[in-house]
Amino acid sequence: MRAQVAKLTEGAPYCRRHCVNPHLHDTVDYQGSSYRVEGILDYGLGGRVLRLGRLCAGSEVRYLEIPGGDLVDRVLLLAEIPALDITTPPPATIYHDGESFLLKLSGTAEVAVAGRVPDRAPGRCTLWRYRAAGGRFLQIEAWPDAVRMLAGASVHRSMIEIRPATPETRPG
Repeated sequence: MRAQVAKLTEGAPYCRRHCVNPHLHDTVDYQGSSYRVEGILDYGLGGRVLRLGRLCAGSEVRYLEIPGGDLVDRVLLLAEIPALDITTPPPATIYHDGESFLLKLSGTAEVAVAGRVPDRAPGRCTLWRYRAAGGRFLQIEAWPDAVRMLAGASVHRSMIEIRPATPETRPG
């Protein structure tokens, strides 16, 4: 059965559009908006790498993470939020926006930056990622100069489309 599924999806347009990680200058379509991937953040954390693409559409900025593996059917969309009134290290449970968020992942991350990601530079940060009911997420990053916070939700992979950069969409 698995071999049949692999054969059916090999080279299929769905996989080319929906099953790849974003790269610099790609276009990501989500809910009627087209975002351009202006930067990539790679967080090396405990033997794994979390890759966030910084998506921009005008003044709107989001961050997209696609978990590894073609069988994962959810992606994570985050946006920066104003700092919560908490200290670092934050507690194991955070109440935010009417939900209780539970700590799921934390540690010191080595961060690599490609492209344009204002307010973040290569180096180290301490990262805490929380999860609440309904696939909602909260991420707190303690950098040497500031604390940054992101919030968002997981969405089905079929809700986004990633179109590779072309010579026309790459900066000149």
